[in-house]
Amino acid sequence: MTEFLPAPLSVLDRVRLELNYLEWGERVRLLRQRVALLELEQQEVRALIQRRLGPLQRECDELRQEVELLEARLNRLLRVSQPLADEELDEEVLRLRRQRETWRQEEFRQEWRGSNGHLSERTTDDAGVGQRLRRLYRSLARLLHPDLARDQEERIQREQLMRLVNQAWERRDVEQLQRLFAVWNTDSASPVADGLEGLRRGVAQRQLEEVQLRRRLSELERSEVGQLARKGMAIVERYVHRQEELLRHELAGLRLRRRRLLRLIEERRRELSLRTGSHH
Repeated sequence: MTEFLPAPLSVLDRVRLELNYLEWGERVRLLRQRVALLELEQQEVRALIQRRLGPLQRECDELRQEVELLEARLNRLLRVSQPLADEELDEEVLRLRRQRETWRQEEFRQEWRGSNGHLSERTTDDAGVGQRLRRLYRSLARLLHPDLARDQEERIQREQLMRLVNQAWERRDVEQLQRLFAVWNTDSASPVADGLEGLRRGVAQRQLEEVQLRRRLSELERSEVGQLARKGMAIVERYVHRQEELLRHELAGLRLRRRRLLRLIEERRRELSLRTGSHH
């Protein structure tokens, strides 16, 4: 009769860890897929919103600046005793804008010094945005290229991810590329060859990755765009339509304000011209 000796504890631990490693790997894979699909869906919703609302928003921004300039011209004319050209009237406005910009830059410098005391690092970092974009894009392209897929399902997932990468590249969105790289750049080397400690580290790494993916998933689901996308395209369309109406209403108010300011400026100039002529 053959006796079967119990396996050593080290072998049992190894089997258990290998099973845990595979189990956590599958959980991470499914979470990655959910995150990728949500990000892609939300990118498409954002693109729709920007396509429909972007031109109106830009027109509103331009009109606000023009109205601000006209208000400053009128205020200046109300304080002087003779007519002034637009260039002379705008001198004070430009001076105030430069002053505000100087204040903003100083606030930024103080905030940056308060955070880590290395202003020069931020300046250098800003100068290297293009280089960082290219490096991240190339790394992600090598990592996620659809030709590396092992089956059709994985190929579809990789194609979706590359769409996200390409969209982030076109927007020069370094943060999005960094997020994608952090999620998908995993060590391809198997921890099995490193023994029990390697397996433990591999399991811990996948557990940590699951936490990060769940956090990202929660952020996507709770975001304004995420809530809109979850309710369906009909709700997205209603949201866009409502925002269009609000922007058009704001545009109408800004145009009315601009006409009124132009009229008041012209009346004040005539008044100053008449007053100057009567003195002569």
